[in-house]
Amino acid sequence: MNVVLFMNFLFITNELVLVSSELVYAELPSRIKALSGSCVQIPCRFNGTVINLMNTDTVFGFWMKKYQSFLNPGSLVVFNGSSNIITGFSHIEILGNLSQHECTTVFYDVMKNHSDNYYFRVETNTGQKYTYQNPIYISVSDSPQPLILKPTDLKEVMEETTVNLNCSAQAPCPKQPPTISWSNIPESAHITTQLQEKPDKTVFSHMTFKASYMDHRRNISCTATYPRKTSNDSTVETTVMLRVLFPPKETHITIDSSASVSVGTNVTLTCKSKASPSNNMNYTWYKRGKD
Repeated sequence: MNVVLFMNFLFITNELVLVSSELVYAELPSRIKALSGSCVQIPCRFNGTVINLMNTDTVFGFWMKKYQSFLNPGSLVVFNGSSNIITGFSHIEILGNLSQHECTTVFYDVMKNHSDNYYFRVETNTGQKYTYQNPIYISVSDSPQPLILKPTDLKEVMEETTVNLNCSAQAPCPKQPPTISWSNIPESAHITTQLQEKPDKTVFSHMTFKASYMDHRRNISCTATYPRKTSNDSTVETTVMLRVLFPPKETHITIDSSASVSVGTNVTLTCKSKASPSNNMNYTWYKRGKD
């Protein structure tokens, strides 16, 4: 095999592997995390002044596993856009418009054995063939990424003030986003949920409510459920305790005996009240309006 190095390009027979260059590159994250049984969306864009797609009617995208060399026997072509052949995956879909240098791709039903380096390749009907050197490593895990709940610690919230809670879950595949649910929430809670593409693909849920003294020490939970092509969906949960500051509430007196008492006998009265904080409450007893 003849190998010639010329102007930052490596020629191997009739194949051109694009080596690191300022003008020729593929915009890919170096690493992306995926959930087994789900799908993963790879943001991708290729560029370069040597790629002429203006007069090309047909552009084909390829994805290769392990090695960037198209001719390497160890390199597995998992997606062949020219013949629409998919190897090792149930389905792969290029969402981007290749004629505009967009190659965003969705890999469906990824499993742990799919964890590896993947290289993008483009071919045109005019005979141009380019494989980009910089790969993306797909890391597949059986567990989803932890949720982010903000604020993480509601130390002191005044009664009757508005409380805002934000829960976000990573969505490695917007085609199959997780669903977010809340539990043990106040009756006045209002919830809005949406998928955000930027800066990262996340499902974002916002809850707002007015704090009540009855919500003190309430544990509020946020749960994300990821649909998977397995026997069970995958869930991840996080919880925050609500701490409400409020003056004495529900103050009442009890007597140790409900029956009539005789003159000269002892009577025990108990005063109880709810407040936060409660460690510095002072009780004052009155008889006929006097201390």
